[in-house]
Amino acid sequence: MSFVRNADEEANPLKRAITTGLCLFSLFSLLTGCWSRHELNDISIAVGMGIDLVGERYKITIQTVNPSQVAVKKGASSNSPAVITYEETGMTVPEAISRLSVKAPRYLHFSHLRMVVIGEDVAREGISKPLDFLSRNMDMRTDFYFIVARQAKASEILKVISAIDPIPANNMYTKLETSDKYWAATGSMNLNRLLQELGTHGKSPALTGIEIIGTKKMGEQTANTQYVEPPALLKYAGMAVFKQDRFVGWLDENDVKALNYVQNSVHQSTGYIPCPGSTGNITVQAIRSHTVIHPHLVNGTPEFDVNVGIDGDIADVECKIDLSQASVVDELQQLNNNKLESSMQQSIAKIQKNLGADIYGFGNTFHHKFPKSWHQIKDWNEAFRTIKVRVHVDSKLRRIGTILQPIDNITTE
Repeated sequence: MSFVRNADEEANPLKRAITTGLCLFSLFSLLTGCWSRHELNDISIAVGMGIDLVGERYKITIQTVNPSQVAVKKGASSNSPAVITYEETGMTVPEAISRLSVKAPRYLHFSHLRMVVIGEDVAREGISKPLDFLSRNMDMRTDFYFIVARQAKASEILKVISAIDPIPANNMYTKLETSDKYWAATGSMNLNRLLQELGTHGKSPALTGIEIIGTKKMGEQTANTQYVEPPALLKYAGMAVFKQDRFVGWLDENDVKALNYVQNSVHQSTGYIPCPGSTGNITVQAIRSHTVIHPHLVNGTPEFDVNVGIDGDIADVECKIDLSQASVVDELQQLNNNKLESSMQQSIAKIQKNLGADIYGFGNTFHHKFPKSWHQIKDWNEAFRTIKVRVHVDSKLRRIGTILQPIDNITTE
């Protein structure tokens, strides 16, 4: 038996060790680690942003969370606000935000941004420049909402304190989502959708407006949260219409509802119809809605049929009527159809005449169905002013509640 080891056998373990080391080194080099991390103690979490104009400069208001008041711990002062706002101006939005570093004690972190409030003066000048920064910023997500300050500055909107949610940006965010879901007189617009509508020929964007009800100065004080009826409240009111990226006018409540029905974005809503043959009203709650726009080309001219299907419930009856009869329910359905058709037709005609901005997306549907004819239209917004739009509503009253007769009938029998 030979006790002499072969040289190749002695070299093999060394080769394996070197090979393993090189492989591990290659794998480790692919791991970036937390190169872009920010410790919580080093950042200020921005939840709201306001954009105003002061002369030719942008005025940026940033609402940040005050962690000492939001965190549940002993010793926190109840008189201190849950948020802190900082303001600065600059020729561009990112310059103004950079200037805030001399005021804000920590690095401004935008990954939790909830609301961007645009001043009406900025909206009139055009929102494309501020949007360019918001779209390029790697720290921002795209799920925050845009709204337009109405009869107030964006900075004033962000300073109104709410009792229910001490962080105003969160208060506006949840209020907008709730109203959008149950009332249909508002609309939530995030960054992706806004950019898509701005880049779509034949669809102009519309952003929900917000205003201050009450005393603005009281709304900035923590005392505003100590009243049963607060001296200042934030209220969503109408929508701002844009032609391209510039604000051109406001929609009222009925116009916003008509817009949401046409663009198939009504989740739930409430309306009323007059009692047939007597005084009083009947409240109808829409629980489902579905809309389809049918474009047509008639003698070279675009025309549109808007078919709206609605499932609703009867929520309230203020007159003597027998809901157990099918003919009565049919009559109520027809009354509801007629009212909605008339309201939507009038609203569309008003927007065509006064604003000339296709916020409904008729041009976009026409473009998809008739691309050749679409490219022959030089200015769609101008053509939109004269197009024919016919609205057809088919509502079904599915449920009438747990009683058949109105309370008046029951109490008088």
